Amino acid sequence: MKKIFKYTLLLLIIYLVVQIFVYFLTKTYYKDMKNYDILVKSPKIEVTESKVAKNKGYINGNITNDTDKLIKNLCIKFDFYNEQGKFLGAEYRREEILNASETIKFNIKYEYKNVSEIRISVVKD
Repeated sequence: MKKIFKYTLLLLIIYLVVQIFVYFLTKTYYKDMKNYDILVKSPKIEVTESKVAKNKGYINGNITNDTDKLIKNLCIKFDFYNEQGKFLGAEYRREEILNASETIKFNIKYEYKNVSEIRISVVKD
C-alpha cells in the first residue's frame, strides 16, 4: 500500500512539473498585439491585454455601460484579419443585461493563423 501511495504521489508531482513547464514555455510564444480597432463609442470597450501566437491568441478587456440606461442583449463582435486584410473569422461575446455604469470583463480566445488585426464592434439584434 505504501508503494502505491509513493508512486501516485510521484506521478502527481511529475504531472504538476510538466504542466508548469508547458505553461511557461508556451507563454513565451505569445507576442503583444497592438493592432486592434474599437469601432464603437458606446458601450465603452477597453482592451487590457492582447496577445497573439502563430495559430492562436487571446484578447482581454472591459465593457462599460457608460450610459444611464440598461442595455439588453448586447453582442460584441471580434473580427480577425491577416496581414493582407483577409477576413479569418469572428468571435462573439454576448451579455443579456448590462446595467447603467456597470463594467464587465471579457476574455476572448481564438484559433486563427497569422492574425495581424482585430476589429471590435457591436452587433445589433
